[in-house]
Parts: sequence; structure tokens; C-alpha cells
Amino acid sequence: MTEHPPLHSPLDPFLGPFLREIKTRDSGFQPGLESAEVADALDVPRAFVNALFTSAQTRGLLKPIYGRASTVRWALSPTGHDLIDRTEHSSSDH
Repeated sequence: MTEHPPLHSPLDPFLGPFLREIKTRDSGFQPGLESAEVADALDVPRAFVNALFTSAQTRGLLKPIYGRASTVRWALSPTGHDLIDRTEHSSSDH
């Protein structure tokens, strides 16, 4: 069973939608270049997407995908998938 990260950040209510958006991207997410696109999809400021990315990365909810020319894209880690599953189940319980 995957260890669940503690949910005690003011960003927690926004991490689920952010992670679900990243999950839709087959090739992962590249912060900076794609932050504006994700911000538009979530209807939040670009700087907020950067804060969500930093929070998710720091908490182990994202994993790096190394590409050519030293590019790094990010996808959901097993812990990130688990968090989405838990938030979807808890919202469907209400």
C-alpha cells in the first residue's frame, strides 16, 4: 500500500484539479513552457500553477520523465495517482 502524504497545505483543495490536469497530458507537463496553458484550463493565474507544481513536486506527487536535450517533463507518481483516487472517492461519498 502506498504511503499517503499528509494533507495540511493551504494548496490542498487545488492540488486535485491540478493533478487531474497533469494526468490528461500523455507526454507529461513541462513547467514554465506549459504553465500558462494549465492556468487557462484551471482558470487560475500562471504563478499559482507554479506554486501548485512546486507543492506537488516537493510532496512526491509528481515524478520526472527525462527526455532528450536535458528536458524534464513531469507526470503523476504512484502517490499522485493515489491522491487523485482518494479525492475522487471522498467527493463521490457526499
